Amino acid sequence: MGTANRSDSVELVRAAADLFEVVSEYVALKKSGARWRGLCPFHQEKTPSFYVDPDKQLYYCFGCSSGGDVFKFLMLYEKLEFPEALRSLASRYNVTLPEATRPEVSEKQRVVGLNRQAMGFFHDQLLRPSGERARRYLASRGIRREVAERFVLGYAPEGWTALKDHLGRAAGGAETLALAAGLLAKKEETGRTYDRFRDRVIFPIVNLTEDVIGFGGRVLGEGEPKYLNSPDSPAFNKGENLYALPFAKDAIRKSGFAILVEGYMDAIALQTAGVEQVVATLGTGFTPGHVRLLKRFTESVVVNFDPDVAGRQAARRSIETLLENGFEVKVVALPPGKDPDRYVRDEGVERYRERVNGALPYVEYLTREVAGRVDLGGAQGKVKALNEVLPFLARMDNPVRRAAQVEMLASVLGIEDRLVLQELKEAVRDRRKEVGGRAASALRAQKPGSESEAVLVRALLDDGAVRSALLPEVEDADLASTRVLEIVRAVRRLSDAGEDVTYPRVASEVGDAAREALQSIAAAAHPPATVEGGRGCLRTLRAERLRQETKELTKRIIKASGEEYSALALRKLALQKQIEALGGVSV
Repeated sequence: MGTANRSDSVELVRAAADLFEVVSEYVALKKSGARWRGLCPFHQEKTPSFYVDPDKQLYYCFGCSSGGDVFKFLMLYEKLEFPEALRSLASRYNVTLPEATRPEVSEKQRVVGLNRQAMGFFHDQLLRPSGERARRYLASRGIRREVAERFVLGYAPEGWTALKDHLGRAAGGAETLALAAGLLAKKEETGRTYDRFRDRVIFPIVNLTEDVIGFGGRVLGEGEPKYLNSPDSPAFNKGENLYALPFAKDAIRKSGFAILVEGYMDAIALQTAGVEQVVATLGTGFTPGHVRLLKRFTESVVVNFDPDVAGRQAARRSIETLLENGFEVKVVALPPGKDPDRYVRDEGVERYRERVNGALPYVEYLTREVAGRVDLGGAQGKVKALNEVLPFLARMDNPVRRAAQVEMLASVLGIEDRLVLQELKEAVRDRRKEVGGRAASALRAQKPGSESEAVLVRALLDDGAVRSALLPEVEDADLASTRVLEIVRAVRRLSDAGEDVTYPRVASEVGDAAREALQSIAAAAHPPATVEGGRGCLRTLRAERLRQETKELTKRIIKASGEEYSALALRKLALQKQIEALGGVSV
């Protein structure tokens, strides 16, 4: 095309395009004086150094020195040649290019065009008599006709050449391009081509610029694979696209987080129910390409993969990538056998929203899951639990977030020893993936409880009359050691059942860690048990528990105001009086 015509066309598009609007589709921007600032999409950085100047219609990154206008940005980000960027912006801003200045269509754009034809064919087949089985399947999954229309769902007919024949008629022979698009496959032995998608419900995959870049197909019946995606093509890379993102992007920005699910049906079911910030992976784990894509809209993700073994493994792989790239990650846990689609249909969307609102930060979720299947009674179990969690904690890029997890880990895993806590803090700070021998040794050397708890246990076991007097006065909350608490509960059970309460009998009722603690308590030299001695220990333990509660109240009072402040202050005063009545010193 002529230089003058080209120049005029470029200036028409440049005048119509809004750099800020275009960049905002890819980068989360925040106001910074007269300009807008965000994390540079062209290099890895933690502190934003990428600026957009709407007045000058220019961008510049002080970190990597990338800069230019709207054409340059689109060319770099989308990996386009200048004619493709010109055409893309002209289409977006409704600028008609003169015939002589229209750039040559690239293979990617020709694939997109062919995909759009295929989408129309598949959707039409869904509405025909041959699509009845597909319509019945969608209805069984709660997909109404208007939902199928919104997501342009379709049906790939049985047989080997339905789409091939249609494209051949519509495009005057598009076999080579259809192979490049992944719509057709070729039998190597004979060289014959055939439809890749056959007897499947079809899910078109659309990118943020509303190009049809690929398809997913769910088999009807017992065939394998259950789900089949388009292969990589000039238009499609499953590691750089997320299903339903065009529908979800505004809701993600508004809510501040995205919900990541595993399948097309989960995304459609949740979006249709009104949970709109949902996207799905395309048969692959979460990749760096997904990270770049999702970071345009948020850095907070709630993961809700299927609760089966494969779903949990896929979730872990995705979560690792998210944590390493600075995302805040939470996890929704659904009952066994219920994926998000099934849960919403059975329980309702409000119950699902409650699950999302109650989602645990991933490290806490993992810690509680590990605590539920590992014996935390002994040192070996606690070290094992810590070493399962620490690799994921090490992947957290933010040191403040990492440090905040130490208290949670200590609470959930029952770690009280100061040496172990210090070792844990150092491991978290240094992003180590396991605690060292110092922590393991300290855990093994942990005492079975305080001396007051030991005296109380001996009083309950050594003398029946003392036991009868003390048991009604002992409260579980008074006992800080979980092992001592287990022993006292066993004593109570045996006593209530009228059975003999002896050291061997109690030892047979408790776990290994509590049994070791009981043996240590029994072996120590001690005076005869008395009711008054036991009550003295009980007063000491209760006063210590109330003092700890008072300290926690003091922390809350500092941050409280109004009615909450008054209520907390009254509660603290009541606790102080109880401590004084026990003979302790209030705080």
